[in-house]
Amino acid sequence: MSIVKKSKIAKVVSGLLGFAMVLGLSFGTVVPSASAVTVEELTAQINSLLSTIAALQAQLSTMGGAPATGGTGFTFMKNLKMGDSNSDVKQLQMVLNASADTQVAASGVGSSGNESMYFGGLTKAAVIKFQNKYASEVLAPVGLTSGTGFVGVSTRAKLNALNGPIVPPPPPEGTDLCVNIAGVQTTIPSGMVRDTAGNCSTAPSGTGMTVSSAAQPSNGLTPEGAARIPFTKFTVTAGYDGPVTLNSVTIEKSGLANDLIFAGIVLLDDTGTQLGLAKTLNSNHQAVIGEAVIIPAGTSKTFTVAANMAASLDNYAGEVAGLNVVAVNSPATVSGSLPITGAMHTTNATFAIGSVTVARGTLDPAAQAGGVSKNVGTTGYTFSSVKVTAGSAENIVIKSIRWNQASSSASSDLENVVTVVEGTSYPTTVSSNGKYYTANFGAGVTVDKGFSKEISIKGDIIGGSGRTVAFNVEKTTDLYLVGASYGYGITPPTSGTGFSAGSIWYAGSTISINAGSITVSNDTGVAAQNISINAANQPLGGFTVEVKGEPITVAQLVFNLGTIGDEPRDITNVSLVDQNGAVLAGPVDGSGTAGASWTDALTFSSTITFPVGITKLQLKGKLNTDFATNDTVQASTTPSSDWTTVTGTVTGTTIVPSPSSAVSGNTMTVKASAMTISVASDPVAQTVVAGASALIFSKYVLDAGASGEDVKVRQLLLDFSTDAGATNFTSCQLWDGETALNTGSNAVNPSAAASSTTFTLDNVLIVPKGVSKTLALKCNTSSSASGDAYWGISAAQSATGATSDQALTPTLYAATGPAFALSSTGGALAVALDAGSPSYKVAAAGTSDNTISVLRFSATTEDISLQSVALQMSSATTTNADVVKVTLWDGATKIGEASFTNSVVDSATVTNYLATSTLLNPLTILKNTDKIITVKADFATQGFELSGHPGALVTVDWDGGANIGTKGVGASSGLAIYATGTDTSSSGARVFRSVPTITMPGLAETTLTAGRKDLFRFNVTAGPQGQVGIAKITFRIATSSATASSDMVDAVNVYAFTDSSYSTPVTGVQSDGSLAFSNYDLTSNWVTANTQIEIGAATSANASTTVIVPAGETRYFKIQGDIANLAGTSYSVSTVLEGDASYSANIYPSSFGTATTTYLATSTYLWSSAQNDFVWRPFSTTTSQSATANDYANGYGLSGMPLSSSNSQTLNK
Repeated sequence: MSIVKKSKIAKVVSGLLGFAMVLGLSFGTVVPSASAVTVEELTAQINSLLSTIAALQAQLSTMGGAPATGGTGFTFMKNLKMGDSNSDVKQLQMVLNASADTQVAASGVGSSGNESMYFGGLTKAAVIKFQNKYASEVLAPVGLTSGTGFVGVSTRAKLNALNGPIVPPPPPEGTDLCVNIAGVQTTIPSGMVRDTAGNCSTAPSGTGMTVSSAAQPSNGLTPEGAARIPFTKFTVTAGYDGPVTLNSVTIEKSGLANDLIFAGIVLLDDTGTQLGLAKTLNSNHQAVIGEAVIIPAGTSKTFTVAANMAASLDNYAGEVAGLNVVAVNSPATVSGSLPITGAMHTTNATFAIGSVTVARGTLDPAAQAGGVSKNVGTTGYTFSSVKVTAGSAENIVIKSIRWNQASSSASSDLENVVTVVEGTSYPTTVSSNGKYYTANFGAGVTVDKGFSKEISIKGDIIGGSGRTVAFNVEKTTDLYLVGASYGYGITPPTSGTGFSAGSIWYAGSTISINAGSITVSNDTGVAAQNISINAANQPLGGFTVEVKGEPITVAQLVFNLGTIGDEPRDITNVSLVDQNGAVLAGPVDGSGTAGASWTDALTFSSTITFPVGITKLQLKGKLNTDFATNDTVQASTTPSSDWTTVTGTVTGTTIVPSPSSAVSGNTMTVKASAMTISVASDPVAQTVVAGASALIFSKYVLDAGASGEDVKVRQLLLDFSTDAGATNFTSCQLWDGETALNTGSNAVNPSAAASSTTFTLDNVLIVPKGVSKTLALKCNTSSSASGDAYWGISAAQSATGATSDQALTPTLYAATGPAFALSSTGGALAVALDAGSPSYKVAAAGTSDNTISVLRFSATTEDISLQSVALQMSSATTTNADVVKVTLWDGATKIGEASFTNSVVDSATVTNYLATSTLLNPLTILKNTDKIITVKADFATQGFELSGHPGALVTVDWDGGANIGTKGVGASSGLAIYATGTDTSSSGARVFRSVPTITMPGLAETTLTAGRKDLFRFNVTAGPQGQVGIAKITFRIATSSATASSDMVDAVNVYAFTDSSYSTPVTGVQSDGSLAFSNYDLTSNWVTANTQIEIGAATSANASTTVIVPAGETRYFKIQGDIANLAGTSYSVSTVLEGDASYSANIYPSSFGTATTTYLATSTYLWSSAQNDFVWRPFSTTTSQSATANDYANGYGLSGMPLSSSNSQTLNK
C-alpha cells in the first residue's frame, strides 16, 4: 500500500488500473494518470475501461484457432518415473492435461483440476503420448522410436520449452490465491502469510505502520565480488492496535552508476537474515525485494537494503550509486516520508578482499559410503554438508547460511533441524513456506587463513514415507561470509566439488524416506507371573509393536500357544488389548489339543491399524477348570508369516513384518488362589513408655506370592494378651503404609485379652497376586499402664479370590508377637564422641565452620526431642579469646550456636570454659537410633595486637558434668530427660595465623645417569591468610648397592624456586636458590639409609633464615645431588621427605611480639630436638627472621606432610 490511505473503492480502482495497464501494453491503449482526480472522474474512467475490455473480448472471440494458452511457469529439474511421489509429478500432469491428445485422464483422478503427486500408470501412458507427439525432439536425439514413459533429459527439455508463464484472468472475488501444493508457489500474495504446509491465510494486521529512516551506513567503497554491502536502513513501527505485515519494499538506484554493478539486491532483517531472494534492477532501475514479515503491535524492526556486487567491476570503477527505498507494500495504512536515502558507495575494481574455496563436506551423504535412504525415526542424521576454506588475504567469518529443502518432504516431516559447525549446533529458522532453513552464527565462526570449516545440517526424520529430502544451498549469497580484516561480505565462487554456476549453487544429496516398517518384540512389561483358573482376563503374554514411517494395517494376526499340563482349546474368550485396555480384536477361543506348542491356536481376523510409534499388545483370556496348579502357558507369534495382509496406509505398499523368527511372550504359571499370613520379625521385643500414641506393637505379612489371582481380605482375627490391663489399650488400628484400614467405629478398643480379637476393615483389602503386604498394628496406651503386652495371630483366617470370588483359607503361621514392656518412667539420652570425629589437624586463624568434633546422641525407650547441648573448651592450651563462636549442625542444617566467656567456667576445676547451646529448633532423636551432631568453630584472627593466640590448641567437647545442660523431652512420656556421662575428648585443632600445604609432584626424570640430578621434589603453598616461612627440611637417601664412599651421592642441597619450571630461584638464601650455605657431603656424613639429612635455610652470610612463601602463593622445592660412579649394572637412589609424628614437646605458653601468649617455640629450640624434622613459622605478629622468636612449629598435622616418611622418589639405572 502506498503511504496515502486508500478507501475500498480506491483499492478496486488500483486493481482495475493495473489490469488495464497490461491491456494497454498489449494493444497500445493509453491509460490516463490516476493522480489528482475526483471519485466521479475515476468512476467514469473505470466505465470507459470496462467498455474497452468488453470490446477486446468480443474481438478475441471472433479470431480463428484455439485460444492462447501458457504453461505453469514451472521448471523441471529432475528425472521422473513410475512410482515417484512429489510436487514435480503434479506439475507434469498439469502440462500433460493442457492438450487433449496428451491428457492423463478425461475425468476423475489425474484429470484437469484433479492432478495428484503420484506417478502411476495413467501418468506413464500420458507421458508416452507426449513423447510420441514430439518424437523428433524427444526420442530421436537419444535413438528411440517410441515413448518409454520415463521423463529424462530430452523430455524435460521439451516440457520446459512448452511450459511458458501463464497469464491468468482476474480471479473471482474472494478467491484464495494460495491454494497450491507446498513448495510450488514461490511468491506469497500480498497481505497473506503461508504456514509450514504451504497454505496461505490472511495476515493478522493492525490499522497502521510508520516507516522512517534509520541511522545510515557511511559512504564507502564497494569492491567487486563483495556481498551484502549495506546501502540504506529504515525502521518500520507497528501501531499499538495490532501487528502489521510488511510484504516487500521497492528500491530504486540513484546516482550515475551502471545497473550492472549489482549482482543482486537483498533485504536483511535486524538479525542479518536475508528476507526473500536477491533481485536485479529492472528497466526503471528498480527492484521489489523482501518477503512477508510481521511486526508485532507497538514494536519496531529495522531493515537494511544491501547489495551483492558483480564479480568484475573493471568497466565501472569509480562509479557512485545509492539504493533508495521508494515504496512500501503493506495491507496496513502506511505513514512516513519517502524516498529514504542511504549511503552513496563508490565502486572499486582493485581492492582485494578475502576469498574462499568451497567443496562438498566430508559429512555429506554423497561423500560417504552407503545408501541415501533412511527410515522414519532416524535421528541426528546429516542431510548435507559444505566445506569452506579461507584464502590467504584475510581470515574469514561465517555469519549465516540459508539451506533450501528443495525436495518433496514437508517441514513437518523433519524435527530438531540444526546447523552444525565443529560440533556446535545452531538452531534454524524455517521460512513461512517451509522450504528455507536459516542459521545465524551470532558473532560468527572464524576460519583462519588457509584453514577450513565444515558446515552441515542435521535433524530427525519423523514422517514422510515415500518422500525425499534434499538440502541445497540455492545461491552463492545464501552463505554469508565476511572478511575479518576489512569487514566486507564475500561472495564464494561457483566452482568446487558439488558446486556450479547453475540455478542451484550447491545441490545436496537426495535422501529417500523409506516406506513404513513394523517390528514385533516381547513386551517385558507383561512379566512372567501367576495366572488364575476360571477367571476372566488372565494375562497370556505381551508384545511390543513398533511402527515407523506410516500407519500400518494388519488384516489377520495369528498367535501360537505352548501349554504344559493342559490344552490350548481349554483357553477361551481371548482378546487382544492395547496399553490403554482397549480391545483391538477378539474374543476368540483357543484351538488344539497338543501340549508343549500348538500352532495357530489363536486367530484374530479383525483388521487392526497400528499408528506410528509404539503399541503394546496383550493377550487376555480365561483358563477353564481343567488347568491345575503349576501348569504353564506361553504365547508366541512369527510376524513375517503369522501377520498377513500388512499394508502402509500412506504408500499403499505391502509390508513384511519383522522378525522372521518366532517372538515369544513370557511364560505364565497357573496357580490356584492362595495366601499366607505371618507375624513380621519387626518390631522386636522392647521397653516402651506408657502413654504413647499410635505405638506399633506388631506387623502382619499377608503374602499372595504363590496365588494365581489377587486376594480379598475383609477382616483379621488377632491374638491379644496382656497383664497390663486390656482397657489400657485403645484405638487399635491396622495400617497399610500411611492408610488406616479400620477407622471410626471399626477402630478396636479391647475390653479383654482374646486370641481372636476381630478387626473389621472399612473396605476390602486387595493383596495383588505375586506380592505381599505388610500391615502395622498401632494402639494408644494409657500412661497408667504397667506390664507386658503381646499382639500375635493364632485363629484361622478367611479370604476370597478377587477375580474368581472363590473362598480360600489362608495358610497361617501362628505367633504370639513381640513382647512390649510398658514403663511409667521416661527414656534415656546418651552422648559419645562419634568415630567420624576428626583427628588432630591444623587450621588457619580467622576461618569459619571448622569441624572440631562430632558427637553421637542416642535415645532409648522413647523418641526424645533434644532441646539444648552443654559444651566445654579446655583452657590448658587456649583461651576463650581464640574462638569467636561454635555452631551445631545436623547434616547441612545449623541447629544451634554458643559462645565461651571468661565468666562461665568449670566450677570444680576452673580449667574449662563452658557454654550451653539452646537449639534453634528441637531435634528429634528416634527411639533406639542415633543422631549425629557436628560441632564447628569460628576461630579468632591472629596478628599484631589481635586476640588470637598463635599455636593455640582448641578442643570443644560435650560437657558430661553439666547435669542439666543437655536436655531433651520424651515424646511419649512428656518428661524432661537429661544426658549424663563422662566428658568426650576430641583431638582438636591447632590454630596458626596462616597454614602451609605440602604437595609432592614427583620427579620429571627417573632414569639414573651420572651428573647432578634431581632426587626429590615437593611444593609448599601458603594459605590466603598470610605468608609462611620454611626453616628446616629433613630427608633420607638410600642407594641400592653403594659399596664405597666414591659410589655415594655428594654435594646434596635443597633448592627453592618461584615457578614450577624451576627457573627463577627464591631470594633471601643463596643466589642459586639453595637453602644451605654449603652442600652436604654424604661421602663423609652418610652412615646408613636411616641417616637423616637436615638442611636449614641460610642467608648468603650463613645466618639462619626462612624461605618465605607469600600468602596464597606456591614455592617449588627440589633436592639435588651429584652422582659420579654408578655401582654395578643396576643401581638406584631413593629419597624420602621426613615428617613429624607429634607436636613438639615441652613448649609452654610464652610471650612473643604483641601476642601475650604463644604456643610456639624458637627455631633454635626446635633444631635442638631430633623429633622436629620439618620446621616452619606463620609470622604471627612480625616479619622478623630471628631464629629466637617464639614463632616456630614443626610439621605435625600439616596437610600433605607425612607423620614419618613420605613415599620415595627414585632414580633407576
